[in-house]
Amino acid sequence: MTGAFLRAAIVAGLALASLPAAAEPTQLKSGQFRLNGNLELPAGKKVADGVALILHGTLSHARHETVAALQENLQKRGIGSLAITLSLGIDNREGPRACGLLHDYALAGAQREVAAWMAWLRADGAQTIDLIGFSRGGAQIAAIAPKLSRVGHVVLMAPAFATKDEQAANYQRSFGHPLAEPLEAAGKSPLQKFTADFLLCKDAPVLGVTFLDAYQEMLPQLAAETTHPTLVVVAGKDEIVPDLEKKLPSQVQKVVIDGSGHFFPDLYGEDAADAIAKFLKNE
Repeated sequence: MTGAFLRAAIVAGLALASLPAAAEPTQLKSGQFRLNGNLELPAGKKVADGVALILHGTLSHARHETVAALQENLQKRGIGSLAITLSLGIDNREGPRACGLLHDYALAGAQREVAAWMAWLRADGAQTIDLIGFSRGGAQIAAIAPKLSRVGHVVLMAPAFATKDEQAANYQRSFGHPLAEPLEAAGKSPLQKFTADFLLCKDAPVLGVTFLDAYQEMLPQLAAETTHPTLVVVAGKDEIVPDLEKKLPSQVQKVVIDGSGHFFPDLYGEDAADAIAKFLKNE
């Protein structure tokens, strides 16, 4: 590919941006938000040849080092990908989600934005779209995949599944006080803003319903209910989601990257990409 080409179209009410023919940041408008993504295609390939959509982890973005390395590694293995940045309630968001701005979003919004990007890709010829989710994005992809159309394969990379008890323990360990307290406050006034320790943030302004949504139980069983061929990539020494392999339903296809921490650094990322590429190519 030698450059970018422009096109204009309307797909499901979305205003579409120009779709690049090589690795390039890209953007679309969905509702009131400008959404950002990064499309990377192997040399000589186009979107119609196949593409995977990649969703980042907690309050992260499309250029997070784990996601960026995955895109590069998949490209080397002949697989195109679009890494997207969820708006999380912020127009034109690019870097990590700011803690100090009101958190007013939910999983349903993530589903809408993933669907918007999938429509954008289909407008350029993609017949089916593979979905890859990392960490919290992995649990979210597992939850929303059954509601999305024309999905090919699903890859859950160190998905951050957690029971209510695990969430409570993680919250206590991170912030030094019980999760039950802000959950109760959020439940009493779901449409009101309050200040709470939230996800990766200390003393964040958050809408009650957003707090409740963020701490809903996300069980490993979701990996068996995507309704699409699914692979779970387990980090062998995952410090964020420990013992994930043991928690997954027996029928779920999985691969363990021995020795890797949660973020698949360095050569562990290469090993993960090998397994993902093999799965996506049905090898």
